[in-house]
Amino acid sequence: MTMKTGIKDIDAEVKNQTLVIRSKNPLRILSSALLNGGLVEANGIINVQVPEGSGSDIDDMHWSGPEVFLKKKVKSLHLPNDKIVGLMTAAHMKNVQVQNEKCGDATLTVFVTAGATVAVTAGEPAASKSALLERIGTINIIILVDGNLTDGCMVEVVKTATEAKTVAIRELDIRSRFSGDLASGTLTDSVVVGCTKKGEVIRYAGTFTILGELIGKFVREGVKTAICKQENIAPDRPLVERLADRCLSLESIVSQVSDGKITKETPAYLQLRKRLELTLSDPKIATLVIASLRIDEDLAKGLIPKKTPNRVNQTLFEEIVKSASKYSSNHFKEFSFNKAKPEDEAQLGTFTKSVLKAIFKEAHLNIS
Repeated sequence: MTMKTGIKDIDAEVKNQTLVIRSKNPLRILSSALLNGGLVEANGIINVQVPEGSGSDIDDMHWSGPEVFLKKKVKSLHLPNDKIVGLMTAAHMKNVQVQNEKCGDATLTVFVTAGATVAVTAGEPAASKSALLERIGTINIIILVDGNLTDGCMVEVVKTATEAKTVAIRELDIRSRFSGDLASGTLTDSVVVGCTKKGEVIRYAGTFTILGELIGKFVREGVKTAICKQENIAPDRPLVERLADRCLSLESIVSQVSDGKITKETPAYLQLRKRLELTLSDPKIATLVIASLRIDEDLAKGLIPKKTPNRVNQTLFEEIVKSASKYSSNHFKEFSFNKAKPEDEAQLGTFTKSVLKAIFKEAHLNIS
């Protein structure tokens, strides 16, 4: 599968589950790549889809390490080892996103592959837990500019692309696998910036420049589309999936809102759970729950003004919840709640627990 780069003498194709980018002339490249990362000159870039499960390729990677694995991949593609920058990902190459456009005298091309199975929030303790993970999802971004970027400008391209990636993750409400907090990336993201060194010197690529605007736009759109295709998710996915992303399974919710009185061993548990799923599938109810989740997140982060009471008028609040919880859906869907393990379950915040208690009470009355 060939792809248009919009840049003369630079070709791109997907071959043997690998994105291969070749340049007839050396590119100046700044990257966090596994193979030949840093600031280098290279004639090509590869982004290799790591095979799933077991087999000679995956076993070879585990034993030899990613750099040796990539060097063997480069050799199998008949490319010069010392002039190739190499990335790896679990994302499928069929989902690669590419966009290009002229920007003044320069041309910009952006490639994105993305998976978010192991999303993470920067600054949280994740490294100690990562060894337990079965799969690693990765967001790889490759940015090519047919122009003469200074080294500082290339750093600014990385900054702009990273900001745009985080915005895309926020717009999909992707959550950390470890905490349920809003994610900022995955454990193993990489960025590659390459330029042809042609034309007038370009010193800036921040969000206040046209080049920066295009980079932000292409990365933002590319990451969102790639993740949606790879993970089969959408911004408007069901509420129960959004709760599971926050490490809140329905089993945990039932236990918390009933103060531990109702468990899986309770005779009416399955019937109650189904009724609760039915209620939560209603858009009006889902809106109320999502709003309460946002309030609790702001409270936890100290974003609520200090002069605002922590507790609203309880009677008024209960009446609002009671009115909203009367809505129900006409259809029921089965959803999977296996994303969070019992030991990783999060605790409901004050507002969310109040809302869910009212919904739970309504569900309980309907099966009594």
